[in-house]
Amino acid sequence: MMPVDVRLSDDEKYLIYKITEPFQMADLYEAYKIERHYRDEKPYILHSIVDMSGLNHIPPNWLTAKAGPGLTHPRSGQILFVGLSRPYRIIIDIIMRVMRYNRMQFFNTWEDAQAYMEELIASEQVQTDG
Repeated sequence: MMPVDVRLSDDEKYLIYKITEPFQMADLYEAYKIERHYRDEKPYILHSIVDMSGLNHIPPNWLTAKAGPGLTHPRSGQILFVGLSRPYRIIIDIIMRVMRYNRMQFFNTWEDAQAYMEELIASEQVQTDG
């Protein structure tokens, strides 16, 4: 597996990012190309779960990650981060506030993020069906 793996969930309702060591920003930029393809291909909003629990460090130039399609694409939705340490949560939260991006949640476990995602998608389905 690559240090940055991105794929659609089994039901194709959201994106799953798994980021592990040895992580470099070039790996993330390559994953962004795949993500953009998925977002362009689907006619609906794709939320994301970004599992960073396998990381021990963040690359020095990680602020450039904000250029990804998850923040800018018209069909981007909520981003659920899993496994970020408290200092990184604080930094990312500040950056997102400055960017006025308020569709982000932090979770300690994959299971909690997935449960939230399932509720989110179910609530959207009710809204579109109703």
